[in-house]
Amino acid sequence: MDEVTVLGVHITDVIGKLVFLAVVCGVAYVVQRICSRWLRDGLAKTNIPNASIFVNILRGAVWLVAFLTVLRPVFNVDPNAFITSLGAASIAISLGLQTTISNLVGGISIMVTKVVQPGDFITINGITGEVHDVNWRDTLILDRVGNAVVVPNSQLNSSSIVRLSPELAAMTEVTLTFKAGCDLDQARRQVTDAVDMALAGHLEDGAQTVVRLTTTGSSGTSATVYFHVKPGITFEKARDLAVQAVAGLDCLA
Repeated sequence: MDEVTVLGVHITDVIGKLVFLAVVCGVAYVVQRICSRWLRDGLAKTNIPNASIFVNILRGAVWLVAFLTVLRPVFNVDPNAFITSLGAASIAISLGLQTTISNLVGGISIMVTKVVQPGDFITINGITGEVHDVNWRDTLILDRVGNAVVVPNSQLNSSSIVRLSPELAAMTEVTLTFKAGCDLDQARRQVTDAVDMALAGHLEDGAQTVVRLTTTGSSGTSATVYFHVKPGITFEKARDLAVQAVAGLDCLA
């Protein structure tokens, strides 16, 4: 009995190739999971930032090896010839993926030079927040308004960055105006007491609410109230509570 063929290929050969492909993919999946775990554990024991960009590069390398392994047995393609043709097309590929390559190189540069690391508080292009992760393409920043901001690595690598202390990163403010002729010292105490009471449980332990006077005019004295908010409490919510707390004070214009 003749052996069944599919597109001119014996069915047994097709099944064998599919089995080989499945085995290689399974082994690659297990290897990349184990190596990723080892890499994360190793990074945790060193002073190298533990960002997903390193894990993603490792995973890509494992799958590249798996792909080259199945080229000849499954697709009848010589790996050396494939690499040679890929090298010849690298210029065209690099032009098409110029932005992606720039972000990848930028991410590696950021992590190796430790310009920023996960857990840092930074301000870049008007965005202030905590660096949550750096992957192969972009950096994820969580701001205190509650937004997740994605910044391309190339932009992060070429822009001015301000690194903030945790105290400054937790600080927000509201502006107000005291009535002309009022007792400013007493007015400041009233404001700080009202804000502290309204934000009880929301303020950083040990941090003080401060009222700083800015300008004085015929309509009164402008001031700014600074207070430090705990992680998990958005600045928007804290400012709203503070404004409500001082809205009824007689010292305000």
